[in-house]
Amino acid sequence: MDRKETGIAHLLRFPARLDAVSGAMSFAAMALQQAGLGPGVVARAELILEELLRNSILHGHGGDSAHSVWVGVDGARLVYEDEAPAFNPIAQGPPAPDPALPIEAQAVGGVGLLLIRQLGSAVAYRYSGGRNRIEIALQ
Repeated sequence: MDRKETGIAHLLRFPARLDAVSGAMSFAAMALQQAGLGPGVVARAELILEELLRNSILHGHGGDSAHSVWVGVDGARLVYEDEAPAFNPIAQGPPAPDPALPIEAQAVGGVGLLLIRQLGSAVAYRYSGGRNRIEIALQ
């Protein structure tokens, strides 16, 4: 697939395996740097991407799988796609942690989704053609 087909300047496919996480993050960091984004934005994007990859592989696929994930960068927009079962992290994820509760009273889960929502200036989700697609505008 190329930019004409996808609308994304830099797009690469990776195996849905934990050993591919560092390569996907390096690819995204390089593309973001080439787009002229500063080190702080790149670091935030890497945190977001690592969370998306690990959640997709561990929870969506139940571990390393033969499926694929796609990582794309278009300017200050990070695009992530996977072939895991449909899951909208914006609407379906666990509630954000309640800062008023002590840590031992907090429900497990949801911190990574909170991180994604807070580190991006806008997050959009859609499921189409058997793929989850998450687009994050970076700040």
